Amino acid sequence: MNRTSSHADVVIVGAGQAGLAVSYYLRALGVDHVVLERGQIAESWRSARWDSFTLVTPNWMTRLPGYTMPAGTGGDFLPRNAVVAMLERFADGLPVHTGTEVLSVACGGDGYQVVTTIGQITARAVVVAGGGQRRPLIPGLASGLAADIHQLDASRYRRPDALPPGAVLVVGSGQSGAQIADELAAAGREVLLATSRVPRIPRRYRGRDVHEWAVELGLYDQRTDAVADPAAFREPHPMLSGARGGHTLSYQQLARDGVRLLGRLAGAEGRSLRFGPDLPEHIQYADQRAAQFRSTVDEYIARTGIAAPPPDTDPAERALPASQGFPDRLDARAEHISTVIWCTGFGPETSWLRVPVLTHDGSPAHTGGTTAFPGLYVAGYPWLSNRGSGILYGVAADGARVAQHIAADASGRAGQAAATRQDAPGARAIIEPVLTASA
Repeated sequence: MNRTSSHADVVIVGAGQAGLAVSYYLRALGVDHVVLERGQIAESWRSARWDSFTLVTPNWMTRLPGYTMPAGTGGDFLPRNAVVAMLERFADGLPVHTGTEVLSVACGGDGYQVVTTIGQITARAVVVAGGGQRRPLIPGLASGLAADIHQLDASRYRRPDALPPGAVLVVGSGQSGAQIADELAAAGREVLLATSRVPRIPRRYRGRDVHEWAVELGLYDQRTDAVADPAAFREPHPMLSGARGGHTLSYQQLARDGVRLLGRLAGAEGRSLRFGPDLPEHIQYADQRAAQFRSTVDEYIARTGIAAPPPDTDPAERALPASQGFPDRLDARAEHISTVIWCTGFGPETSWLRVPVLTHDGSPAHTGGTTAFPGLYVAGYPWLSNRGSGILYGVAADGARVAQHIAADASGRAGQAAATRQDAPGARAIIEPVLTASA
């Protein structure tokens, strides 16, 4: 595609794992399409993860369509650069156009008008496979901090020695915040952690990795339309780490490693920091969720009669001595705090999508990846069809479904000629096993 190109049957926005998976299946179905990426392939993996970032899911859970993990990866956890290299290999032969930013997508004619940095493209269908977790959600109180305190969000953190000298306040204790605090403490930095209400789970229990139990229990196959409480969609990922071979993260172990635990950050005026009284509640909630997971595994083992070692507790979960209290106010100067890292989550960056499908938080409204607008689809978003949708484990099945919807729509519009393309040699053999395995 070049500046003179004016039409593509399907435009996929984003060359991460979701966009590439849809592209893989569209190619198998014989559907003409292009994948547009503002940066490089796997751009968010390159630019929005720190240097030592490692997946928390084991390698065997990486299920890109038609892709086999290289020999020797075993039960390890892929580091960031290996994920990038894997996606680059996977993209080989797919119609990806890097350095092409999508500026707007709007309804136009018999489809969509896609305006990019290299020109305008008309398309019958568009797949929104990018921008789902790009905008850092930084609370307004950040603006109250003194100007000489260095601030950054989790996507801009790289490594401990890249930060200014002094103590570091990490705000938010979800997966990113806990892992970054863990890394900073291991590097000898003075770390304070403003905690939040997040669950945790042990890295391993009764002889297996926690994700092996989760998959066997069917937790990642929990369908979106079967979730009764919408709060489940907003719950942060549990504290866990794949670094150093994978290990349990807990408030207790972070404290033993020198991290100063605090309640939530409730206010910031210059160098005066206020914290909520909820640290005990946060510790209790995390412990309860870990115990709940153990109980679920124990019940499953008892019910099925499978062989497993007896119940155990990770040393990282040992209780702390009785607390002597914790401060509700700190002075950043007195604590030598030079840096604040906001690990408070990410939201969609979809201002370029000019089709009226966006919800209050900027996410496209959809049902299993299909929107109310014919030809407009979504891929790669959390809970797209089930709990596993937002990770590499679930991307293949979702990509197959979206691709089949697109091909079926083409068949309906173009008649039997397009339907013949859907039955291209080998296409069903590629897609149906993926859908069956995830059903």
